[in-house]
Amino acid sequence: MSRDNLKIALVLSLAFNVAVIGAFAFGLARGIGSERCGPPPGGGPGDPFGGTCNRLARQIGMPRERALHFSRIMADSSEGMRDLRGDLQKARGELVALIEVSEPDEKAIMAKVDEISAIQGQLERKLIHRVLGASSTLRPEERERFMRVIRSRCGGCDSGVPECPVGAGKESEVGK
Repeated sequence: MSRDNLKIALVLSLAFNVAVIGAFAFGLARGIGSERCGPPPGGGPGDPFGGTCNRLARQIGMPRERALHFSRIMADSSEGMRDLRGDLQKARGELVALIEVSEPDEKAIMAKVDEISAIQGQLERKLIHRVLGASSTLRPEERERFMRVIRSRCGGCDSGVPECPVGAGKESEVGK
């Protein structure tokens, strides 16, 4: 395999990995970060739901009295993920800089790829800890609905995930 083909394969592989992890992380984190949770403007101190937290909590059938705890777990776990995403973006920029030089150092490139893979692994572990922490606060029926939401955000029916709630008229079952 020529160097140019290796570079192209490497960039495509990284892009695919980023897309998969990004889609999963974005799907779970969408609207659940600390800056998006909490009472909506004018919602008053007694309303723990805000923005998309409201939608997620309602989708899984969570009562308002427990929603605040659930939202705090989701928000607290997003802090470390934000730092890792910044590290990942920085490392990717460094990788591009290593690849675009006239005489690329393959050893340095592969070391940077290993670094990126390690950061992606840390991000995935934090994401799974977040899901486990949040789901541990749920009742069995809420957890089942929460897992349906996760399955739908992890690629839906095309990903081969069993019991996909998306498509075939099942989409409305997510919140039931």
